[in-house]
Amino acid sequence: MKKQFIVCITLILLLGSITLIQAVNAAPKNGKLRVSGDNTWVAYVNGEKVAEHIHWNQPTVSEFTLDKGFAVIAVYVHDAEPGGAGRGGFLADIILDDKPEYIGTGEDGWRCDSGILLADRKDGWEEINFDDSDWETELQIYEKFGGGIWGGGADAMRNILKDPDCTANWVWCGPNDVEDDIYFRYTIGELPVEPKDKLATSWAKIKNDAM
Repeated sequence: MKKQFIVCITLILLLGSITLIQAVNAAPKNGKLRVSGDNTWVAYVNGEKVAEHIHWNQPTVSEFTLDKGFAVIAVYVHDAEPGGAGRGGFLADIILDDKPEYIGTGEDGWRCDSGILLADRKDGWEEINFDDSDWETELQIYEKFGGGIWGGGADAMRNILKDPDCTANWVWCGPNDVEDDIYFRYTIGELPVEPKDKLATSWAKIKNDAM
């Protein structure tokens, strides 16, 4: 009876591992991060700086790889005109693989936080393991790319962005004439766990329970 139980569990684990491998193979492997910020920005992928710029109508385009479909995007945007004197804005999209899967600002999943200057922030906000669960999940959404107060720079931006056309919205963390230093994060997928280790641990436990 125990042998039959072990054989059944082995088959279940084998089928489960095949399904997991198929899911991993289907996960996106390559990504492209396109960012603009009014006025300046610094962008990170998995804690590593990939881009920065000081002109909102000259977006940066950064390619990156995903680990089993996982990556953390983090962007700091600074509005150079203090308080009500200026209008801050953040525009970004993430393009995954060649299909492509498109993720833009204005869609669910982005989180934001207002705070101090980047040089003074030391909490690892851009790192993979940073806990952003208390960050805002409802961003202030403004016009889509090509419209509003940023519409005049759309043609210059398209020359850099190329294909596909951007369909994201300009966003901010709260009203964009209040806070000047804003932090954004977007997590793609889930932090991967090595399937071999997980499978080995489960198999060892099952054998011990069956004996």
